[in-house]
Amino acid sequence: MFQSSLRRRLCTVAGSLALVTSVIACSAPVVSDASGGLAMVVGAHSNMPPTAVGGVAEQVLTNAVRTRSAVSVVVADGAPFVLDAEQSGTAGVANREALDEALTSAAARTPETDLLTALGLGAAEIASADGRRTVLVVDSGLSTTGALDFRREGLLDADPADVVGSLQAAGALPDLSGVHVVFQGLGDTAAPQPSLGEPVRRQLADLWTAVALAAGALDVSVERTPLVGEPVAGLPPVSLIGLGGGVTCTQSTVVLDGGAVAFQADTSAFQDAAAAAAELQPIADRMRAAGVTATLVGTTADVGDAEGQRRLSEQRARAVADLLGGLGVPAERLTVVGLGSDFPGYVQDRDASGTLDPAAAAQNRKVTIELVGAGSAVCA
Repeated sequence: MFQSSLRRRLCTVAGSLALVTSVIACSAPVVSDASGGLAMVVGAHSNMPPTAVGGVAEQVLTNAVRTRSAVSVVVADGAPFVLDAEQSGTAGVANREALDEALTSAAARTPETDLLTALGLGAAEIASADGRRTVLVVDSGLSTTGALDFRREGLLDADPADVVGSLQAAGALPDLSGVHVVFQGLGDTAAPQPSLGEPVRRQLADLWTAVALAAGALDVSVERTPLVGEPVAGLPPVSLIGLGGGVTCTQSTVVLDGGAVAFQADTSAFQDAAAAAAELQPIADRMRAAGVTATLVGTTADVGDAEGQRRLSEQRARAVADLLGGLGVPAERLTVVGLGSDFPGYVQDRDASGTLDPAAAAQNRKVTIELVGAGSAVCA
């Protein structure tokens, strides 16, 4: 928890004209009594751009200065830690300039990144603050260790509700009771981490929003102003996250299992119909040109009764067939089958206690296009 040296109250200062950011930040009226708490959880690690704020995140800092809130800085590396006042730059002169310096100078110490633990640590740091309490997270969201490790195949495509359920069952949700959470930087990457497409970025934002709300956050805001630039050299390494999901092709099959072709939870509606159409258009063009026929096989996770699984999997296969038909593939060339969770290659998605594994479940939710008469792969 905050010690006195860690809980400096923000105050405004009439600095020199060179301190432009301080002057701007202090233009709003300042409350007479200090109140509130702000925990700034920053990634400051490899594979993501440098820390910066904009939009709603910018407003959070301005409000913290105005209310002279208690402030803490948490670094979300592989072993998240709290910067003390001297390290964070908030000792002595605690103002907007000091906040900006704390954000930009924070740096990871340990390989990997554990954002879930860092969230809980940030909330704990301001738990006793009176007034409004806010956790501002400036991070890519691509956690690589801890209870939410996106290195696991399928987890980045998992249903947010499944992820929440798994964390609750494991007692791994942080305590965010009574705090407001603001994210910036979710999905923003730097080399060598591959960039994320828009559907995956939305999925990542939905997942962290669901986790924060389930952990007790009063509300969650996701600031879309992107982080840009290259990380500071010499930071500890962070594992690359395989994007998985999307479209995988061989000469005889096309597998659709997330990404741009993901479905809304428990429905046969695409999360982004336009993105799915754009992803499947070149495949449809080659299927039409090659004159192939295909069987579309839908499969699901082991969620609900067997008949419900079979029905949903068939409906999703039908949705893909309808989309291909709209993109020019003759409907008479397409056959639809739904197998539910009873299919060759099923990945065990429940543990011994019956708890659903969200990453394994995501691997089972797919539509496979089995091609007949394809002389070559229909994917470029």
